[in-house]
Amino acid sequence: MAKKTPIFGPTCLVTGGSGFLGRALSKALLDRGCVVHSLDIRPDSNPHPRIRYFSGDIRDFDAVRAAIDNCSTVFHCAAVMNFLGVCRPSVRREVYGINVKGTENVVRACREAGAKSLVYTSSHVVCFDTGPVIAGDESKPYARRYLDLYGKTKTAAERIVLAANGNGLRTAALRPGGIWGSSDDCYMFAKFIDQLLKGKLVATIGPADAIIDNTHVDNLVLAEVLAAEALVKKPEVVGGQAYFIVDDEPMNLMEWLRPLIEGLGYRLPKRSIPKLPMYFLGFLAECLHFIGGPRPFMTRLEVHNLTAKFTFRQDKARRDLGFEPIINSEKGMKECVEFYRKYVNN
Repeated sequence: MAKKTPIFGPTCLVTGGSGFLGRALSKALLDRGCVVHSLDIRPDSNPHPRIRYFSGDIRDFDAVRAAIDNCSTVFHCAAVMNFLGVCRPSVRREVYGINVKGTENVVRACREAGAKSLVYTSSHVVCFDTGPVIAGDESKPYARRYLDLYGKTKTAAERIVLAANGNGLRTAALRPGGIWGSSDDCYMFAKFIDQLLKGKLVATIGPADAIIDNTHVDNLVLAEVLAAEALVKKPEVVGGQAYFIVDDEPMNLMEWLRPLIEGLGYRLPKRSIPKLPMYFLGFLAECLHFIGGPRPFMTRLEVHNLTAKFTFRQDKARRDLGFEPIINSEKGMKECVEFYRKYVNN
């Protein structure tokens, strides 16, 4: 029996469709009976026979317009993650071009192609001030000061998307924490496991009471689908709104990683380095990179992630989208240990 097409279908576009989130979301949409278009600048390493792939740069309007043709809903996941705060003008132009100009292209193409809904994958970093936030909500304003390009550009892009709501286009933004899961291209784990295997995890950073939110990719994919449904069912409620989407298990990042570290046969270091020296080293590394040095091992933003108190509740997503996390850290970490053991065994 053929699957009933979701109300936000029949055809959807996923930008950044060859990335970690994009591939997971594309598969979920296929499973729900959608026709899926995927736009990415790089080819998919494991293409699906039922996905229509479009190769193109998000900064190229014509490429975006071609991919959106005949799509009723667009899931805009494409972005470049650059956590530098001190950077060369060429780097700044690239990041703004992809994250901001690319989003402008998506909104314009949606209107020209007649797409009805746009779900934007934003980030909790749009509210990531240097001060602590515990159990915050969507009433918190955008950050006043940013430590990196990613936070600045994601904020600018989210503003563009939410302001575009109306005149035939319904929009919403989702704000996940660190996106994680068992995949070779999970950014959050790829760098960490590389350093772990090289023996570079010799100390933790900052206080033990630092806590932050993370978001399993399966939880985020569910929220993307629910947001698309809600934009059709109750656009007057969801249209133009942003939603925090997290696992609802705020915890210290290194303690959160402990099951993975120990599951791969390593130990969490007992030694801890204070925040301020590492923050200074991160700033110094960014400055050296600016004048031609290597890419920083750790930026100020990454130090802040390890040492901050920064958590959000998701009452609004529960109320408006009907969202509840389906994967908790215990289950997700067990899957990750099994998946990433191949790196240790090799």
